[in-house]
Amino acid sequence: MKTALRLLVILSLALSSVPFSALSAWAQAEVAVAQMIKEAENTVPVGPGDVVSIVVFPVQEYSREVTVQPDGKVELPLIGALQIKGLAAKDIQALLESRYAKFVAGPKITVNIRRYSGRRVAIIGQIGAPGFFEYRDGMKILELVSLAGGIKDLAKESKTVILRQAGGQAKAIKVNLAAVLRGDFDRNVELVPGDTVIVPKAGYTRNAEWMAVNILPWLALSASLATLFVLAK
Repeated sequence: MKTALRLLVILSLALSSVPFSALSAWAQAEVAVAQMIKEAENTVPVGPGDVVSIVVFPVQEYSREVTVQPDGKVELPLIGALQIKGLAAKDIQALLESRYAKFVAGPKITVNIRRYSGRRVAIIGQIGAPGFFEYRDGMKILELVSLAGGIKDLAKESKTVILRQAGGQAKAIKVNLAAVLRGDFDRNVELVPGDTVIVPKAGYTRNAEWMAVNILPWLALSASLATLFVLAK
């Protein structure tokens, strides 16, 4: 009985040493895409035609949903015309908090980009620099990958997907990006404004980074348990 209890305690301690990333890998994967989209939206600069939601706390009456004008400015209560072209959401937030601080005690500003002008494409996932990029007529997926810094080692290029709005509905277009990168340019799909390209993570790879995150912690745990079992006898 004492031996069993000792083993139970040892097992509990050993499990507590397993890296959190290994135990929560599946949970993290479920929200990864949503997080990447949010991060991209928080860093992409706004331009003319973009719709920006600005919430001012605690004075809600100053809150507005505004469209960036051709000169890059928006019109806001108390502040007047403000140049925000080229600023990301987080930069606009900081700028507004400093401006409204002259009129409101401790203002808290929330900035969200409600709609981009439509002349942009996005790429997320296993890519060097995920984010939004200006669309150019005739742009194809390989050009976007190049602009975004290339593919990461953990990518499963053959399962790349393009999300596209068509007729008010979203559809997914499968692209074998691995074939494109090998020189099969017939599969180099042409993009349209508003497309979002998703380069997924490989489910299994011998890459050292994947092994370090997903396999090595469990191997170390097994070795520790084997040693502790011997010591508990």
